Amino acid sequence: MNILYLIGNGFDLNLGLKTKLSHVVDKIIEDKIDSPDILKLKKSLIKNKDLWWSDFEFQLGQNTKVIKPNAITVYDNQYNYFVNKIKDIFEKQENRIDYQNKTSFIASSFMEHITTFYNYLPDTNKQIVLDIMKKTDVNENIYYDFITFNYTSVLDNFVKCSLNEYHKNKYLYPIPVNPQKQVYHILRKIIHIHNTLEDGLILGVDNVEQIANKELADNKYFLPRIIKLETIKALGRNSAVEAKELIDKSKIIIAFGLSIGITDKYWWNYIINWLIKNTERQFIIFIYDDKMDITLNLTKLNTIKNAETKLLSVLDNSLQAEYNTYNDRIHFIFEQKNMFKIENIFYIKKEPLFDTGSYNRYNLSQALENVTPKELNIASKAIKNITPDAIKKFNDFTKKLP
Repeated sequence: MNILYLIGNGFDLNLGLKTKLSHVVDKIIEDKIDSPDILKLKKSLIKNKDLWWSDFEFQLGQNTKVIKPNAITVYDNQYNYFVNKIKDIFEKQENRIDYQNKTSFIASSFMEHITTFYNYLPDTNKQIVLDIMKKTDVNENIYYDFITFNYTSVLDNFVKCSLNEYHKNKYLYPIPVNPQKQVYHILRKIIHIHNTLEDGLILGVDNVEQIANKELADNKYFLPRIIKLETIKALGRNSAVEAKELIDKSKIIIAFGLSIGITDKYWWNYIINWLIKNTERQFIIFIYDDKMDITLNLTKLNTIKNAETKLLSVLDNSLQAEYNTYNDRIHFIFEQKNMFKIENIFYIKKEPLFDTGSYNRYNLSQALENVTPKELNIASKAIKNITPDAIKKFNDFTKKLP
């Protein structure tokens, strides 16, 4: 059985990385800029800093209204500046993760999340998905592939940690509700549909209709600069073809951390067409609403309804008309705060225990921050054995410190 994950920026955010559009804009605000063209971009970014990435990409298409057809270099300069800022900020965020010392922890946590996604589903939806998974034969494996819309390589490194931890990338876990049937869960392919930071990230709209400037929409020279699929094609990359192959082979697709945005309209339509072709196929969408109160049932129902409305808005008319024929195989999960919430994966910055400046006093508060539970246990035992005479000597010593 093949299970496919579609991964968006919510994955990095749940890990604690600062990869929102607003995080990038905050850094741009600090820049001293002389170029009039970059200053215009800066003002536009500040105005739109709270948008989701997908909404911002749509705004790129709308902003073409102010670009003159003979001034495409202005767009190029603005684009290159912005992309370089993203690259610089995201690389620093990636480097916060301590893969070397956290390999085992990352691997076990990641695999547990990957293989038990169904636990976030409501009971009836969960049973539908489990019934599909139970059909896995005794000698059949479950394969996991990934299409990531992120520019970072965090997902890649998590998969590498898992492959290093589990022998020959096989993670043994009983099939749900049937512990007698054990299969290997195997991680396979990762496709960066919009490239990586190293490859040159791809940012833009979905099609010519999303380019507000109709002169530029008719300019074949400009299209690969702003339409993502055209960029992929112009760069000679095969990622779109490979992504479609993974989708076609999958039995279950899970979208996590991915906003239902019109600038990825092509992929949402392709997946719904995939869903229609086989009645056993299931599509699971984790939706995020930071204002939702999960203790209020009406709020939950409204959140799901809003997600359905947004999905329908990006689908072609024919798929919208058929929605009632396949909507029972689309499962919306309105809780994604805990999925892939893997904490304590960052480097711990340890400051020197002694001040190297004019003072030489022991920094007790910093020392306590870095004490491990084992060290604390040893220290507590040692404290019990300290004599009053020793305490007096220590106090006399500290009084002599500068």
